[in-house]
Parts: sequence; C-alpha cells; structure tokens
Amino acid sequence: MDIHSTLEQAVADSSIAIISDNISTQKELNKIYLKYRTLPKKMKRFSDYYSDKFLGHNVSEMYVFMKDKLMNEYHDFENSQIPSEKYLTTEPDLYYKEESFNSGETNICYILGHSGSGKSMMARTLEGDDIDHIELDDLLLTKDHFTMEDLEKYSDMFYEFFKGEGSKYYIGAEERESIPKEEYEDKIFIDFVKFADDYAVFIKGTSFLKSKIRTMKRKMQRNKEELKDRKQMFGRAVRNYLLDEDKINAYRIFFGNKPETVLRTETNEAAKKDEAVVAEIKLINTCFVNEDKDKLNEIMKNAENSTELSKWNKFRIVNECISALNDLKINTKHLTSF
Repeated sequence: MDIHSTLEQAVADSSIAIISDNISTQKELNKIYLKYRTLPKKMKRFSDYYSDKFLGHNVSEMYVFMKDKLMNEYHDFENSQIPSEKYLTTEPDLYYKEESFNSGETNICYILGHSGSGKSMMARTLEGDDIDHIELDDLLLTKDHFTMEDLEKYSDMFYEFFKGEGSKYYIGAEERESIPKEEYEDKIFIDFVKFADDYAVFIKGTSFLKSKIRTMKRKMQRNKEELKDRKQMFGRAVRNYLLDEDKINAYRIFFGNKPETVLRTETNEAAKKDEAVVAEIKLINTCFVNEDKDKLNEIMKNAENSTELSKWNKFRIVNECISALNDLKINTKHLTSF
C-alpha cells in the first residue's frame, strides 16, 4: 500500500476510512464511521495510523469529537442556569456487574456520564476484537442515517432491536417531530435496555464542571484560536449538562445499592495507565504501517514481562501485536497465558 504524505491523500484513499475535521453533517459522519467499522482489521490499522498522524486522534476518537462538535453547532441553548454545589462534586465511578461483563457472562455494558467525564477512554480500554463500541445516541438516528442493512453491519443488537420489538422506533426525523419527547426519546432507551435483558452498567462519577473543563481543553488543543468561542459555548451548554446530571444521578441511585455494584474512585494514576495503553496501541499501528516487525515483537515482549499492566491490558497489547504480525504474514508461535 502506498504511503500517504498528506491528509487529502489519505481521505481520498477508498480502501481506508478517515473522519476529517471538515465534515458538516451527521449523516456523512455516520457513513464514514460505518465504513471504518466494517473494514478488515488490517485496513482499520492504516485508517487509525493516518487519522492520528494528520489529525492527532484515531478514527473512533475523531467520531466522538466530530459528533460532539456537530451537536454543539445544532443546539442553541439559552437561559443557562448557574450550577449548584452538587454539580461540582465528583463521585466515585460506579461498576455494576463488572465481573460478569469481564468474564463474558454478560454481553453488553452501558457506559454513562457527562461528555468529558472519561467515557471514551473507558470504552477504549475495553474495546477489542471481541468487544465492539457502539454509540447509544445512534438509537435516535435510525431511518435517516441507517438502512436495516447498515444497522446489521454496525451492531447486531441494534439490528435485532429495530427488526423486532423496537420496529416502531425505526422512523425518520420528520415523523419523529410529530411525536412528544416522552413518547419517543424517553421510551426508546428504556425499551432498548429491557430488550438487552442482562447487562452491565459503568457510570463515570466525574462532576459536571470537571467534565466540561476537560471537553473544552480537549477541543482547544486542536485549535488554540477557538478559546474565545469555547468560553462562550460553556455558558450555552450548561443547561444541557444540568439535564444530563439529573438523568445520570437517577441511574446512580438505582444501581448504587445493588449487591453487584462496586464503587471506585477515579485517580490520575489510573487515567495515566489508560492513556499509556492507548498510546501503545497507536504505536503498534505505526509499526504495522512501517512494517517494523522487530519493534512489534519488542512491544509484545515488554507487555508480556510487565509487572505494572493489568491482566486485561497486558492481554490486549499482546493480542494487538500478534494480530498486526499475522497481518504482516509473520507466524507467531504462542500467545502467553496470564
């Protein structure tokens, strides 16, 4: 495969999928991300490599970034409220049925929290060959953005839901506008959770204010000139965050007293470890694109011998290296058991 030297060349390559920062519609965004999700693992690596090289984020991160950007441009929240102290206090992260999900007994996990609370980072640490990351908000994008064939490629569970019990929700934007919010938006999530039956729930406890500050910093890192606009947007977005806070708090109360629930305080050290694993995955993609087999073997050996990585993160890094080496037609003799 030819090595691309510009973002324009990478975007024009039909064998990969790049979400650039000039996408203007949610439909276009979904189309490219769906293409990425259905690419072979090898081409996903190329896509993530060029996305990170030219945009500073892999494709999944760009999807979250652009989705948030388009949502902010679409909504215009006025009459912002001033948050009370409860919106400034960070709570411990909540893990409901964590062991059941990690063991594979439970096959779906919902990750809840404010934008900027660390949901995407948590999802990236869990995502792998056997675990897909889907956006629950896409339940509201159905007919205008996804054909049933698209849904089947994107998520088996979404497809089965809209094919069966959730068929009444498979409608377009115009039809949805004529339905009261409490009859559609409020019910579709509840019905989908009931449809999923057995599930795990992880809730990020990061406060409203801390989450919003993280979101602002994340966006400003990409364009320092946006500082003034982001400060103004902060006030407009407050109302939306306060509505989210009430919903998140209701879920915390519901799951908080269940025996399968564990509370765990978020630490900077834990976040650093998560970021280190994500950086290692990006390095693996770089080695793959440059066909650096020696470096891939070195990364794998270091992960196998690490005393700091968790069992899951160790397995994930080793498995990614083996997958990359296999795609480079290198035979690997063993996968260490942990």
